[in-house]
Amino acid sequence: MRFETTTIDGVMIRFAASRNEGKPQLLLTSPQPMSVLTYRNWWDQLSQSFDVVAVDLPNHGGSDPARHVTTVSQHAVFLGKILDHFGLSHPHAVGPDIGTPTLMRFMADNPGRIKSATVGDAGVVGKVEGSFLLRALVSSRLVQWATLSGGGPIGGRIYCAAANSVGYRLIKPSRQVKADYLAGSTRFAKLRGQVGFLGSYPTETPALERDVTRIEAPVQVLHGEFDTFVSVSNSRRLADLLPNSRFAVIPGAAHYAWEDNPSDYLERVLGFIKEVEATT
Repeated sequence: MRFETTTIDGVMIRFAASRNEGKPQLLLTSPQPMSVLTYRNWWDQLSQSFDVVAVDLPNHGGSDPARHVTTVSQHAVFLGKILDHFGLSHPHAVGPDIGTPTLMRFMADNPGRIKSATVGDAGVVGKVEGSFLLRALVSSRLVQWATLSGGGPIGGRIYCAAANSVGYRLIKPSRQVKADYLAGSTRFAKLRGQVGFLGSYPTETPALERDVTRIEAPVQVLHGEFDTFVSVSNSRRLADLLPNSRFAVIPGAAHYAWEDNPSDYLERVLGFIKEVEATT
């Protein structure tokens, strides 16, 4: 993956792309607190089969902070600008973790713009269920303040260490990959945006519980079998509410299921897209 940067709506955005005109379009979004480097094990195969763009969202990965792009709804609006900037007219999308509420909000508000989506391992609809840390980051101003009080270098390191402790069960990323993830959270303005994203859930997820029912595009919801951070019930509930969905568990995987068991996850992504392409 070769990273480049571009400016969208005044925000410097880091991305990787393999543009192949005529092939199915595919958008990948960054999880939190990670970057699109998390898809490194997929890249060779994706770059041969798709017109693919992988984007670090504002406040994440190698992209710049953006105080006006903090909440789920604000990220969904920015997602539309990303699609327009890269000329992605009707792409498939893969957006686990924070990409899930972002995509669901965008798809509910922009019917027909996303051809299919693979999402999961996230709190999205109604009350978010999971570990104490997740629930505290979502609903406790005190915990949010405590995370930020040490500043980016300290708070970001603690946040990344806590996330990594529950993210992996089958693999261990290299030191270089971990360093890239850490760099995306140790700048205070970016960490503030990441904490703010989770802090928007109490307002955003009740509305999504109502609005996802109007998403007609096919959605695949995947969740790590051993995710101890975000309860699998969140993904099951999302799949139940979506009119055109399927649900599956990624065997053996922890919270970062797409990276912890990349071959199984990618096989499901490719199979799902193939089915959608065959029917459209």
